Parts: sequence; structure tokens; C-alpha cells
Amino acid sequence: MIFETVKSEKLAQFSYVLGDESAGECIVIDPRRDVDAYIDLAHRNQVQIKAIVETHIHADFVSGSRELAAQTGAPIYGSARGEYGFQILPLEEGDVLEAGSHHLEVLHTPGHTPEHISLLVSSGSGSPWGLFTGDTLFAGEVGRPDLLGESVEKELAERLHHSLFEKILPLGDEIIVYPGHGEGSPCGAQIGERPTTTLGYERRHNPLLRNSDKDAFVSSVFDSLTPAPRYYSRMKEINAAGPPLLNGLPEIEPLSAEEFRDRMDDPDTVMVDTRTMAAFGGAHIPGALNIGEDESFPIWLGWMLDPRDRLLLVFPDEDSYKRVRRYLVRVGFDRAAGYLQDGINGWIDVGLPFERLTQMSVRELQASLESGENLQILDVRTESAYNQGHVPGAIQLYAPYVIEKLDQLDPDRPTAVYCTIGYRSSIVASQLQQQGFSDVRVVLGSMKAWRSAGFELA
Repeated sequence: MIFETVKSEKLAQFSYVLGDESAGECIVIDPRRDVDAYIDLAHRNQVQIKAIVETHIHADFVSGSRELAAQTGAPIYGSARGEYGFQILPLEEGDVLEAGSHHLEVLHTPGHTPEHISLLVSSGSGSPWGLFTGDTLFAGEVGRPDLLGESVEKELAERLHHSLFEKILPLGDEIIVYPGHGEGSPCGAQIGERPTTTLGYERRHNPLLRNSDKDAFVSSVFDSLTPAPRYYSRMKEINAAGPPLLNGLPEIEPLSAEEFRDRMDDPDTVMVDTRTMAAFGGAHIPGALNIGEDESFPIWLGWMLDPRDRLLLVFPDEDSYKRVRRYLVRVGFDRAAGYLQDGINGWIDVGLPFERLTQMSVRELQASLESGENLQILDVRTESAYNQGHVPGAIQLYAPYVIEKLDQLDPDRPTAVYCTIGYRSSIVASQLQQQGFSDVRVVLGSMKAWRSAGFELA
């Protein structure tokens, strides 16, 4: 047996390779767009990729099915109910795909999307032992039914209830669940840290599965939803139509400091500095947006920017460049305009101007409150997180929507920005600096540090 989970770091996305070494063939389920991992895996195990399967039309990353098919010749299978703009072999309930002695039976499990399928796996003449659930069921969570709009979300939630309670849970407690996402994915607010789970564990411990009543389930699902990233709708359109082929990872042009400066004036160009918030705060190019690579970089890139933007990039080192160019294509950013070859030090060494972003500790923030400083405090977490406790006097605006709501802020007041640990606050602070706010400060450690210090919560 060949069985591999391919994890897309920073996106918390899982794809799978299941194969039979003796038969010399394997199947790839839900591949990402940079497909070399699957090709290398097949080569190492001396097997041929026989089939590529899409559990549904994805919203959170660019699918690699067309890319992998173009490079291997393997056919793409998908739900017969999916409205794909490219050729697939349609799958119906009860259809079976085979990779040597392994069998994948198709279950139609709508709810996250209308066309969604899950794949029940068995080997030889044995009983089923695993289920590839895509975005229907995660460890500690279920798929979100709200991505196609308010007109159908209730119906999809009810169909999700049927898929879970009438089709999936009756398969048996011993079935191992292989979900499409792990902890950190916006596809579910409470996805657990376990990469796999079992139906028995989820039946007993998943809070959304404890009550089989349909109305209670639907209400609980909607109560637990967090805001869906804005790029999800674009990803769905791209994946339904068929993502453009890459034919390998695109290179990004290295630029000298002078070339980089000249391209900053090009239309539709956005500068993104991928260094840590501490490094960004010490010195950065004026007008740069700080989306650090150290957290959920591709998710926040998709949240904050448009894939039609031409990105000018600042990296801390060459290894970061190699990683980030993969993250870009996974969320559809194919138009990088170049990167600063010698990094921020090269920019400074030739005498070009740079800015700083003030960083403050939670103790400095507390001292500012006690002194009565006219400080504007901005909480960029979700509303639900804010309601569970926040810094006294803080204004709540969720990070992706701050620029749309600038009229609620005073650009002439000193502004302290915090989130959960500081990552999102650095993104927003760099945006406010771009918008001409005169005194912007990032609260390092943010709410985690505030709570640890024992300071008052409102």
C-alpha cells in the first residue's frame, strides 16, 4: 500500500495519494496547483498516477487537477453534479474507482457544496476502513454551507445534516476520516489539531454532531461561522472554469533596489513585505504592506489583495522566495512583478528612504490608558472574539474590512492596533500607515500578552 498525505503549509489544506505498489498505480485526491510533490511521490514509488479526483469545486485554493492531468495524462474525475468548464469523467453515487487492490466508492455528500462527494475506501475483500471527506467533515468541525450565498445556505445546511447523519455517521465508528483541511483553515472555525479522526470520535466529541435534530444542527452551524475570506468566491470561479496551466512554477524576476523603486510607480502594482512584524517595524520601504510569511500568509494575501494586482515582493532570504512563490500560485497570484534581490539591506545600502512602524508592549499600552493619553485603540479580531473580552475602550473592526471603514477612525490620533498575537495587527497598521495615519503602533503579543499580564478586560 502507498498512502501519503500532502500538506499545503500555511493553507492547512490536505490532499492524498492512495496506491498499490504491486499494481504500479495510484490515485490523487484534491491536488494543489504546484503538483511536483505528487509526481515525485509517484516516481519514488514507481507507480503511475491513474486518476485524479476532485471532491468538489474548491473555494480556498487553486486546484491542481488540470495541471497534474496535463503533466501526467491522467483523467480527472469529479461529481456529475458539478458545473465544470473543463473535461472531467463524471462520478455518481455508488461508482467505484480502483487503484490496484484499493477501492474508492463514491458517496454524494452535499452540504458544503451541492456537488460534493466523499470517497469510502476499502482494500481487497475487506470492509471499508477510511473516508475521504473533503470539506464535509473535519476533526471537530463540519463544512461551512454559506459560500454560495444567502439564498441557498439554509438548504445546503439541511443537506449537510442529511449527508452527515444519514450517510456518513452510519458507516461505523471505526472508519478513519481523512479531511480536506486541518487546524487554521477558514473552512471551519473550530477545526482540531488532529490531521485525522474517526467517525466514532466525531460522533462523541464534535459539538456539531452531538444533537441529531436538524433544526438544532442548522442553528449551531450558522452560530459557529466566522467570516469567509473574500477570495473564496474568486477561487470558486477559477476552479469551476479550469485554472490556467502553469507548466511548472513561475520564476519571479530579481530586481536591484533602483529597478524595484522604478517599478513601484507602475499601475496595479502592490508592494508586499513578507518579513516578520518585528523586522518590518524596524525598517521597511514606504508604502509596503506587511503580510508576514510566518503565519497564514496565502490566506491573508487572498483576504487583503486582488490576484490581478502585480506584486512587488520583499523577502528576508532566498529560502523565503522559494516558499512564497509556491504560496502565490496556490491562491491564484500569477502576476508577480519582481522581488528585491538584496532585500531591505540592499535598499538601505544605496541610500533609499525607509520608514519605521512603532511597536509597543502591552505594558506600554496599559500605561497609556492609565495616563489618559488620547490613544485610539483598534481591535482587528472578529466581533465574536472581541465580545469575549477586549482592551477597555477599543474599537472593533475586523482586519480585512478596516480600509472600507476608515471613516470610523481618526487619522490624526495616535492609534494602537492589536489582534490575537500581533500578526493581523501588523497588516492593518501597515495599511493605516499607507493611508496617512500620523502615529500608528503595533501591540506586540496583542491579546495573548494582555491576558497573560492579567490586565483588565472589557
